[in-house]
Amino acid sequence: MFVVSLNHKKANAQFREKLSFDEEKKLVFLNKLKEIGFEECIYLSTCNRCEVYGVGKASKVIAVLAEMADLDIDELKEQLLFFDGNGAVSHLFHVAAGFDSMVLGEDEILRQIKAAYKYSKDNGYTEYQLNTIFQAAIKCAKKIKTKTRLSKTSVSIASLAATKIHHYKPGMKKVMIMGATGDTGNKVMLNLLSYGDCQIYATKHIHHISNPNARSIPYSERYDYIKDMDVIVSATRGPHYTVTYGQLKNIQLDDKERLFVDLAVPRDMDEDIVNIKGSKLITIDDFTAIAKENNKLKSKEKESGESIIEDEMDSLIKELTFHDNREAFEDMKKSRKEDFEHFVYKFKDLATSEEFESFINVLNKMQEVENETI
Repeated sequence: MFVVSLNHKKANAQFREKLSFDEEKKLVFLNKLKEIGFEECIYLSTCNRCEVYGVGKASKVIAVLAEMADLDIDELKEQLLFFDGNGAVSHLFHVAAGFDSMVLGEDEILRQIKAAYKYSKDNGYTEYQLNTIFQAAIKCAKKIKTKTRLSKTSVSIASLAATKIHHYKPGMKKVMIMGATGDTGNKVMLNLLSYGDCQIYATKHIHHISNPNARSIPYSERYDYIKDMDVIVSATRGPHYTVTYGQLKNIQLDDKERLFVDLAVPRDMDEDIVNIKGSKLITIDDFTAIAKENNKLKSKEKESGESIIEDEMDSLIKELTFHDNREAFEDMKKSRKEDFEHFVYKFKDLATSEEFESFINVLNKMQEVENETI
């Protein structure tokens, strides 16, 4: 197997977009590969990577990619990464586990890999080798997510803030988000909507909040709505406070407990609001400290994940080696004892992939010598 990869480590987003094919173009691309002799190929496209997994010569794929993307082939080669053999298998296992992602251990890539594999399988672009390798990689990724805490440990400020709000109090919560059209504010909103226990009120100046699950409210009327909120989030880029102690005093808030979450730099919220009874303020500094600690935890969990990948790859490589030598085994069985097959299977289970591959090579040489003497 080989991998031709254009990913975030080397190519910028603008360049990656040129290889991000829509459904129609993806089908044309896979058909072109089949026409030039590729029996097995899978095309994976995400926001951070465009990759082709196949069996055969990678150089032929590059020419088709360049043609499809209308790129100079030499320019494309400068941006690509190449993997083959066990290195290609290792790359896939690491990608599926989220070890090659911008956010370590993220879950979305596994869903995308499963979808890409299913598409090729359903349309007849995979056979034994890619079926076996992709199924093993998907199984390994699931095992890592079950046996480690990689996916359970948030690292982004937005995901940490959403988790904090989710656990702030039981039941449905009313949450106002200022700056929901920005990157951080939008991610907080999407995370909260995925929890399903928050009614979102997003302030707007000019831009309309496009998410149908969030209610748009005028920014100028924010203080009128704060009275009814359980949580108030601010993640704007403005130079001025979005919430001040003086204004909150003027609207005469009751003693209801409210959580104020300030995710802006510089700060959006007046730190004196904690002097209002029932009000609690959390700033970006609090989440930054948690994120750093979680990154340390993720690094430790990654070590456990690497160990799982090593074990699962070892089993896979033995399986592939065994499959590739089935005909040779049949010839060997005819000239050896009846319990030979049992011996080979037992050896496969006990040996490492390197030992098993070496064992097969020796047996093949023995068979060649015997054939020459006949």
